[in-house]
Amino acid sequence: MDLFLQRCFDSLFNGAIYASLALAIVMLFRSTGLLNFALGEIGMVGGYTALVMLSPATVATSAFSVPVVGAATAARLPGHPFPVPVAVLIGVTMSALLGAALYYAILRPLKGRSEFVTVNATVALLIALAGLTSEIWGGRNLDFPAIFPDNPDDFVTFFGGRLRYTTIGAWALQLGLIAMIATLLHKTKTGLAFRAITSNIEAAPLMGIKVDRTLALAWALSSGLGALTASLVAASTIMRPGMMVQVLILAFAAATIGGLDSAKGALVGGLLVAVAQTFIPAYTPLPTELAVVAPFLAMTILLMFRSQGLFGTARVERV
Repeated sequence: MDLFLQRCFDSLFNGAIYASLALAIVMLFRSTGLLNFALGEIGMVGGYTALVMLSPATVATSAFSVPVVGAATAARLPGHPFPVPVAVLIGVTMSALLGAALYYAILRPLKGRSEFVTVNATVALLIALAGLTSEIWGGRNLDFPAIFPDNPDDFVTFFGGRLRYTTIGAWALQLGLIAMIATLLHKTKTGLAFRAITSNIEAAPLMGIKVDRTLALAWALSSGLGALTASLVAASTIMRPGMMVQVLILAFAAATIGGLDSAKGALVGGLLVAVAQTFIPAYTPLPTELAVVAPFLAMTILLMFRSQGLFGTARVERV
């Protein structure tokens, strides 16, 4: 029983990670109707930016005793190295600006092209940004400080299972984010503009909506969420190039299970993916090495019966 409960608590943290990036996917899809496969790598840039803002210029921060690239330049800023929350906020801002810039530089010129072309462009961005981050910061594993209290005794005990403060903090953050996104989408003019663009992008300008500015804002917000996810992942493991690829794949599974247009579904989907990843290999003959397959088995079974996901809106087309 204690082992079962501990596995539940462990899967909760992974669920928060997947839900965080799934929220970014849903945010962009609700706003533009598009999927961005470069979302994880755009977030990686913000994660590395946060690490630079955290790292002293003259003190080694990795097992290889090499300072983080860019820390010497950042040291000119007053207050550097910054506290963890400030550094993460700077990283989120960096990714948000990068996301908006990429929209204007790459996605805007593709306006009117097929979704296949747009998706391929985001795949090309993924490859380009992965190579860029590896070239700048190298392939080394870098330590990223904890965002929430993470000492050995930082946990609360429930019926023999240990629920760590990192898990509590991560889920408190996700609930706060979903409240903010729900307010933005349903209670503001910006959210109304997002829905109008998704419904009919050709008619949106006729209603006075500045389409490019609105789409750039959607890219900025989703990219900022991607940077927040990258920081959470790095704080729980290590910062290294390519670490967001598997997280992005599982986040897409979470968003698909919950519904690509549902913020609530992103949270539920993230939790279900983490539970499937943890429990299916533990209680079935599936090897641990194939744990990543479990969420996709669950997703496939669900989509056979509910193609829009658990909380997604079924598409209605006139014929």
